[in-house]
Parts: sequence; structure tokens; C-alpha cells
Amino acid sequence: SPSRPTSAVAAASAMPAPAEDPLPLSAGPTSVSMTLDELAGATSLPAHRLAELERYGLLAGRVVGDTPYYDEDAVVVAKLAAGFLDFGVEARHLKMYKSAAEREVGLFEAVVLPMLKQRNPQARKQALVALTEMTRLGQNLRAAMVRQALKDYLAGP
Repeated sequence: SPSRPTSAVAAASAMPAPAEDPLPLSAGPTSVSMTLDELAGATSLPAHRLAELERYGLLAGRVVGDTPYYDEDAVVVAKLAAGFLDFGVEARHLKMYKSAAEREVGLFEAVVLPMLKQRNPQARKQALVALTEMTRLGQNLRAAMVRQALKDYLAGP
């Protein structure tokens, strides 16, 4: 597949730093709502690349009328996928991240579902705190495990 003009190093350096709150949960619609063309412009990915992300379940829009609209999570996913694309990693290769995220969500649901069944505001707040903390722990655990697995490659001569 044709290479994008942006270098992998430039793409990596352009990625925003992770937010302190790794899981800003929204109670409803987000402030970002863009069409496919707007998403393409915001992410420098052509529409056919965004369609690939959708085909592999990595990107999903909310359909209003006949038009899908994408939120800020779609922008983040598309930008990160663009960074991978700079390394030759295509949408089909990123499906493993979606599968891993779905398994992680299953684990989180097992922990927070009992809190949410209580149906009181304090339990919902507790569930949000638990989800945020487990997300942070999961991100850090994943990063440490990747570093551990790549240690031989990352060590100096």
C-alpha cells in the first residue's frame, strides 16, 4: 500500500500525551460531532482508510438520518491508526487491539456491575472511580509487559 507523506517519527511526535484521566467517561453525546469528510480532514486519513477502520470494527459513527457522525474517540482512534499506518501497520492488524479492549471491558464489567445494580448515585460514582483506576492500571500493566517482552530488542549492545 502507498506510504503516507508524513514520516513515522513526525507522526509519533505529533501524538498528544496521554491525559491524566485515562477514561473520561461521558454520560451522553460528546462535544465533537463530525462527518466522514470532516474526520478525514482532521486526521489526514483518506476516506478509504477510514472505511477500513470501520470495516474492522475499530471506528464507529452514530448515524443520524443517513449520515454517520463521529466523536472525539473516533478522532483519537483514527489518528493513532494513522500513526501505525506510517509504520506499515494496516487496519486489519489493529483488530487485535479491539479484541483485547473488549476482553478488558468484560473484566471491568464483572467488577463494576454489582455497583451499578445498586442504583444509587454514590455507587455510580464508585463505579466510575473503579473504571478509571482499572483503566490506568491496565494501561500501565500493558506498557510494562510490552517493555518486558521487548527488553532484548531495547537493550543496548
